[in-house]
Amino acid sequence: MAIEVKPRANEIKLSIDMYKEAQRQKLTFSQYLETIDSSESYGPNEKLDAFERQLKRFDIKVANKPEKGIYASDVEAFFLTEESKVLFPEFISRVAREEQVAGSILPELIAINTPIDSNVYVPYYVDDQPAEQSKRRVTEAAQLPLCEIKGQEHSIKLYKYGRAIKASYEAIRRMKIDMLALHVKRIAQQTSLDKALDAIDVIVNGDGNNNAAKVFKLGADLGGDKSNGLDYKSWLKFLMNFYPYHCTTVIGGLDEVVGLLTMQMPNVDPLVLVSMLQQGPVNARMQLGQDLFVNYRVLYLPDAPEKTLIAIDKGFAVEQLTEIGSDIMESEKFIMNQTSVLAVSENNGFAKIFNKATAVLDLAN
Repeated sequence: MAIEVKPRANEIKLSIDMYKEAQRQKLTFSQYLETIDSSESYGPNEKLDAFERQLKRFDIKVANKPEKGIYASDVEAFFLTEESKVLFPEFISRVAREEQVAGSILPELIAINTPIDSNVYVPYYVDDQPAEQSKRRVTEAAQLPLCEIKGQEHSIKLYKYGRAIKASYEAIRRMKIDMLALHVKRIAQQTSLDKALDAIDVIVNGDGNNNAAKVFKLGADLGGDKSNGLDYKSWLKFLMNFYPYHCTTVIGGLDEVVGLLTMQMPNVDPLVLVSMLQQGPVNARMQLGQDLFVNYRVLYLPDAPEKTLIAIDKGFAVEQLTEIGSDIMESEKFIMNQTSVLAVSENNGFAKIFNKATAVLDLAN
């Protein structure tokens, strides 16, 4: 049996058609390069991935290391050969992707990322039939409680997110790569905020499949006094409504987040009191038998709905959809000298997964 010998980094013939093949396989260009030039084949000490090995191959330096006397190349370095040109769209995409993960609240909202090869997607959900859930025991040959995975009635449409840099082809080529990366990072930050707002809209209002989050009113549902703001007892009641999920993430605007962070706590926190009773000389022993509360992260978003706190169980709430290849089309036009606008864009959409993993606290009612 013949053993397939894969080419090393400097033996790979780069072409723009590789993006189309990557898109067909639902891979990013970086992932596709790894299928040709696997980092694992270089051993455990290899510090570069397949894309970074291509940058090294063409002596393209993307960052400054002044302590070593190394400085970023001009963007021109990408355009010296027909092969090195191919790396430019993925470089822009990688900078944008890394910034959206590192400098954004969006990853705090997303349970799973799904790559697709279309701008339309039919989400799935688990159909738990309430009538069947009451069965705790089944006799021989009786039906087990049914839990069915179904496609939603309405599909999710993806939209283009991004910004554009207008500059002549010559001006961009003379810029230092790290300076161009800085501009791309700022674009990615704003794009990520735009996506986060749309993700929150889906959390609150649903994705078109009758799955808006349940709204709990501070006064009417939780027994709080809306004129005095959020109180600790009402907040605990709100958190307990997530069971068997857990509230892991809370999102709000300026006043709402400040109100939550400065919420008046009881003189003795009931949960602390339980712990004290367990450790002290009192004979009574009381424990919460269920894991009802977990540490949650509070996110401030300037454009969040007023008088509202939005809460989710991050692991089960929202699916982000990304059209593979949608982030390279505009860069491809730029490197082929067909436009003087460098666009950083991506097609995305958001879908609800488990609706009970989302809830809204209405502080005004």
